[in-house]
Amino acid sequence: MDQLPIIFFPGINGDARIFAEQLNAFPTLKVAQWLPPTRSESMAAYAKRMARATDPGGPCLIGGTSFGGIIALEAAHHLQAQACLLFASSRDAHGLPTSLRMARQLGKLISADTIWKWTMRWQDASIASLPSARNKRQRLSLAQQHFRDWALSALLDWKPAPAACTIMQLHGSRDNVFAARRSKANSIIAGAGHVMTRTHSEEVNQFIIKALEHCHSSETGTTSIQQNSYRHE
Repeated sequence: MDQLPIIFFPGINGDARIFAEQLNAFPTLKVAQWLPPTRSESMAAYAKRMARATDPGGPCLIGGTSFGGIIALEAAHHLQAQACLLFASSRDAHGLPTSLRMARQLGKLISADTIWKWTMRWQDASIASLPSARNKRQRLSLAQQHFRDWALSALLDWKPAPAACTIMQLHGSRDNVFAARRSKANSIIAGAGHVMTRTHSEEVNQFIIKALEHCHSSETGTTSIQQNSYRHE
């Protein structure tokens, strides 16, 4: 069977390297590059622009890791998405990191820099092992700072719309950023942390294969997969 075009979104200030093993395994996969957001742009408006920039012009499989999964959920409303895959992400505000849930309750009284520091304080070993995270004093470019600040601010106001397509969610049991216990994952990978696409690529790739099989067999592509139906322990 012909494979659907696949569009994945990385995390905040992330890039295609987070999906290196998936790019090797799936020839139709493209990893989106973040567009510069405007200062007051909403999550939904930004996701619509990202959808237009990545639209393959037909049915596709969409997904993302961490913040990218949230953008994928919103972008799915503007694409012919047959399913949306969430890796170490959340389908609603309940599953956001503790720092963001606290900040949402306090409004915008906490700076983006403080929220980011709180979130990264609980990063797991899988994040710390990445080359980009080894130097904790690494400085972000102005463009990266702007994107990070906008993304965190947009998350404070995020009000997810009803799902536009099937959602398939994969999570790691040791994810200390988006806690597994607060997720609504269809599948949990035992021992995986926040960057499972790098550390547990075989399991992630099998999950993508199952998603592609679902897309080809589903008549409507609008019914959510039963929670924990593809559980890896």
